[in-house]
Amino acid sequence: MKRMRMTGLAAFVAAMGLGAAVQAAEGPTESPAWARGLCESVEEGVRLLEGYHLAPEEEAARAALLEALIRAAEPAVVFLDEAGLTTRTERLSDQAWYSGVTLVSTDGLPKVAAVQKDSPAEAAGIQPGEWIEKVGETGIQDGMRLQEVRDLFASGEAPELALGLRDEEEKSRTVTVERVRRAESSVADVENLPADMGYIRVAGIYPGAAGEIASALEAWQSTDVFGAILDLRGADGTAEEEVPALAARFTEEGAVLYTMADRQGGELVTVRAPAAPVETMPLMVLTDEGTTAAAELLAAVLGGSVKGAMLIGRETAGDPMIREPLRLSIGRHALLATRQVRTADGSVYDGTGGVAPDVAISDVALGEILYEPETPVLRRGKTLSDEEKEDKALRDRTRNDTYLRRATDVLLGLQALGYDRER
Repeated sequence: MKRMRMTGLAAFVAAMGLGAAVQAAEGPTESPAWARGLCESVEEGVRLLEGYHLAPEEEAARAALLEALIRAAEPAVVFLDEAGLTTRTERLSDQAWYSGVTLVSTDGLPKVAAVQKDSPAEAAGIQPGEWIEKVGETGIQDGMRLQEVRDLFASGEAPELALGLRDEEEKSRTVTVERVRRAESSVADVENLPADMGYIRVAGIYPGAAGEIASALEAWQSTDVFGAILDLRGADGTAEEEVPALAARFTEEGAVLYTMADRQGGELVTVRAPAAPVETMPLMVLTDEGTTAAAELLAAVLGGSVKGAMLIGRETAGDPMIREPLRLSIGRHALLATRQVRTADGSVYDGTGGVAPDVAISDVALGEILYEPETPVLRRGKTLSDEEKEDKALRDRTRNDTYLRRATDVLLGLQALGYDRER
């Protein structure tokens, strides 16, 4: 009887398209202990369906069984068809469409958290706090994964993208965003903010990213710029080799930055800091649920292996270069975490969660709306001092971006406490 069950299990596994992979990886060995009750469960389901004359379509049943088995082992797995895999590949490259909108998931629906300055989204008049109801021809359903919505923003051949929006007063409208192709440069924007702060917006960690970011930091070293903000929201990329080159500026040569291990914890490679100029400016790093791949690995290292950097925003996507698409016999791909990352502080990222920020931004904080008259009301004969003008300019710049406002608040606090940039 046991042999019959094991034979049935082998047929079951082979039918789902796993047999070849298992045999290639392990050879003709007995099935693992956890698999020995699967046949009984499948047989029970077959008897139940047969008893009520409910026969599923064969291909649909195979796909459902295979995906359910994989999801039981890794709840965070993502299944992609060929189009989805292509979209993911393009998104991780430097060829994706850019809109300039930061999204969060609130009550199961995507909501605009911030609109980046001089972006297509700003030009279209999109406002923080608006809900996304439709992207192109696709209506947004409750519970849709945020990454699926982001993929809709990045897909398509034409730059024009129609968006259905709904504001806090339940009024709906449609706008068209004229998207632009993301620049080949890893750095999308460098800006000198009021109050002696520098801002770098990163599109993704592509080849040459460390040099591009370092150039901006070095240019500020000889100026009055007190601190820098590195915006990794929505950033991705696949140039893992750029991470240590940049992170090394915030630690000593030879320090462990991260270890890449297999799923059992076995070390694959330990990456140490190469020789690099020492960075003295405090660095605020902005993250959100769209921070993934090499950009997420950079966030993990800056948050867990170096000094002088602080993460602000939301938990990242949960894929710091640890997932790979594995083709299934059902014509889809399982995006599985086949590796894990350990940073110097002992944090482990294995696909079950992302990088948690030091300063978390809540849904309530994202809903903040700052009202301020365009022209301050002053007593007769009084004018704004240079410091007051600079303070107002900073508030104006960060009014529609809670993440950026938090980062500038932290830097202002460090300035007030007498933080020594030349520590």
